[in-house]
Amino acid sequence: MTTEQRGFTAELAEQEDPVIGQELILVRYDDGTVEQLRLHDYERVYSFPGLYEQIVQDRLGCRSPSEIATMLVAAVDRIGWDRAGVRVLDVAAGNGVSGEALAAHGLRPVLGTDIVPAARDAALRDRPGVYGSYLTLDLLDLSAGEQRTVRALSANALSCVAPVGNASQQLPTAALVAAASLLAPDALIAYMHDLTLGVPDAVTADIWKEQLGPGTRAELLERRRYVHRYTVNGEPFEMEGVVWRVSRGGRQAQ
Repeated sequence: MTTEQRGFTAELAEQEDPVIGQELILVRYDDGTVEQLRLHDYERVYSFPGLYEQIVQDRLGCRSPSEIATMLVAAVDRIGWDRAGVRVLDVAAGNGVSGEALAAHGLRPVLGTDIVPAARDAALRDRPGVYGSYLTLDLLDLSAGEQRTVRALSANALSCVAPVGNASQQLPTAALVAAASLLAPDALIAYMHDLTLGVPDAVTADIWKEQLGPGTRAELLERRRYVHRYTVNGEPFEMEGVVWRVSRGGRQAQ
């Protein structure tokens, strides 16, 4: 079903050169009224079935869900794991586009999580069955019960289709590490690094070792530059995809 059949149409407004995430979206209802949204107004954007895909995937050509899933599955194949046995924790999962990409490669998204409650509602509405479960979580403020719930899933991979770092509009580095601490002792971790900020990736081998404890081994498997999406004016907006293998206790499964 198209957005037109749902009682509205959506389009990017004409605009000069907006800050990434502040792109103006016009939602035109069948009764003639118009609502203005910003791209990162996720609570409102996710409430419209199909709007995110229409603007971000189709109009702006977002490639990151596919790119990160492709990089993660390449790492799985490279180290000889069975794809069907890879249980993925999908962080910053949004409305499930990223989980859908993982499943398309034969991986199992056992948990989707996002800090925005509307993301869970949209994922369950638009992509039922993609995730084993979906939880609204603040990774920097997990309760003991939430930690037990995530750890019990025995996820051995993490995917984050969101830039990781310590600037605004990024998933904090500490949140990525907190999620990684709940994975199986030998795990793969894939995420995005925003090149446009001009700062090095905050995630390093030392960070993994310092935060996950003695005996942790961290191997950088891949770092690749790609076009994340395009701006409203057609300029490429690039990111780096990054994949680590992080093993706690000094052991790696073969």
